[in-house]
Amino acid sequence: MSVLSLHNVTKSFGKTEIIRNVNLDIQLGERHAIIGPNGAGKSTLFHLISGKYQVSSGRITYRDKEIQNQSPFVIARMGLARSFQVTNIFPRLSVFENVRCGMLWEQGLGYSFWQLLGRQTALNERAMNLLEEINLADRADFPAGELAYAQQRALELGVAIASGADLIMLDEPVAGMSLSEAEAAVSLIRKITEGKTLVMVEHDMNIVFDIADKISVLVYGEIIANDSPETIRANPRVQEAYLGEAALIDSGRDDA
Repeated sequence: MSVLSLHNVTKSFGKTEIIRNVNLDIQLGERHAIIGPNGAGKSTLFHLISGKYQVSSGRITYRDKEIQNQSPFVIARMGLARSFQVTNIFPRLSVFENVRCGMLWEQGLGYSFWQLLGRQTALNERAMNLLEEINLADRADFPAGELAYAQQRALELGVAIASGADLIMLDEPVAGMSLSEAEAAVSLIRKITEGKTLVMVEHDMNIVFDIADKISVLVYGEIIANDSPETIRANPRVQEAYLGEAALIDSGRDDA
């Protein structure tokens, strides 16, 4: 069952086509990675799906409902959440408050300004339980902006999960992390997205081949391959597209 589908999606900025007639189906419960050389259009594709950019032509459906050109908050409320390359949290709020904010709309409290959140016992317990899951319970009262970088990325993932989303989109979730931090992040991603659909853009091929059930390769705005990690690893066309990076893909290693 396809939960997210792109049908002949194109995005142009002026006369320049960045995304070219992309067709893609993401299956329910799948862990799907989108890879490609720098400038291939991966982040632009994410922006089109999540509503930051409008498509020039084509359709995007989530659970059989068209979402192209909808506002990001409308798409998010349908059950699709995403992270960004640059960490996107409320730095002056506490770690606990960040997670609790992510839960408000799903709990029917989005516009209930008159309700004191401190009295929402079930909501606060759920927020603390989620902090336990992402290993940040001991930082609950810290200002989010004072967390270490890897912890901020974990918090951003927690906020995405807090929304109740069924489809999680992660844009380079381990970028800037050390090897040990990346390993911890992979374990967290596996745990926190269990039973959900995951779509991610990632440059580290070790991470991609470790997590993904399926991989799509985007080159100059077009998907040139869409298959299992083993098949993608051995695909000569993929290796040719990466040129100097071909050997890195073939070995499952990307230091970019």
